Amino acid sequence: MPVKFDRNLRLDTALVWALRVLVGCLPFIGAEVSALLDGQSTSTQTTGTCLAWLVWGAIVIASFVTHPITLTLLRIGTPVISSFLIVVAATQGASSLQIISAAVGIAILLLSFSAELGGVYVQASAYGDEKRFALRPPVVLVAPVVIATLVVDVSIISAPLLLAENNWLVAAIALFGSIISVKYLIPRIHKLSRRWLVFVPAGLVVHDEIVLSMNLLIKKQDLNRMQLARDNSSAADLSALTWGVPLELSFNKPLDVSLSAIGARHLKAVSAIHAQSVLIAASRPGAVLRAK
Repeated sequence: MPVKFDRNLRLDTALVWALRVLVGCLPFIGAEVSALLDGQSTSTQTTGTCLAWLVWGAIVIASFVTHPITLTLLRIGTPVISSFLIVVAATQGASSLQIISAAVGIAILLLSFSAELGGVYVQASAYGDEKRFALRPPVVLVAPVVIATLVVDVSIISAPLLLAENNWLVAAIALFGSIISVKYLIPRIHKLSRRWLVFVPAGLVVHDEIVLSMNLLIKKQDLNRMQLARDNSSAADLSALTWGVPLELSFNKPLDVSLSAIGARHLKAVSAIHAQSVLIAASRPGAVLRAK
């Protein structure tokens, strides 16, 4: 299946470079952690400053290395940066420079969660002639993922600060939270960055570890039509309910679709269904239709 040149590629690349520039300028626009640590011990100030530089460095690297792993890193780390800059502006007098810093932080957050940037990072891991398009997350997972990200950020940031303050009991709890975050929460958050619809020379592949237990392989000769879904569509909903207009993929014959526990619960099935058509919620359905 030939892949047409996406005219929005230049815009997507420009947004990635905008993110890089905004992240790179943070140390030069008054984004100082010391503003929130005045009155704390020297060890706490030193630890906080080191953490700030580590977070900034990680986000800089993630902005230049495009990959689904670094996309997850961006979307876990940029809320820390934006929250910090907003808190500084709100508590330290809100000077013009601090307001600019807060605005930059919000811009960084919005860019890191944009569909355009996500598409660039997802495509960076493609092989050969593949063209990958990110999928929107199911609405039911948004709140759990936000909470999980909050736990990850708070536990990892607070543990060294509490240790620097010799607050051993709370530090131990935060350290335990950090271990849980690294072992269990981050891999689950990362699954959202590994959901995509893939154009390959032989047809299409739906790669979704959340809704599917196995990739859905659609041969070119089996695909009858791809279009924006109708309001009254009876297609099997593999988007698991999300915002925006999904794509409806119709087949010349029913295909076997293997479902995960979440997918089976959503479709009220056991572990697999035979589907004549399915709904897929691409982050950028227009780009998918232009590429078909």
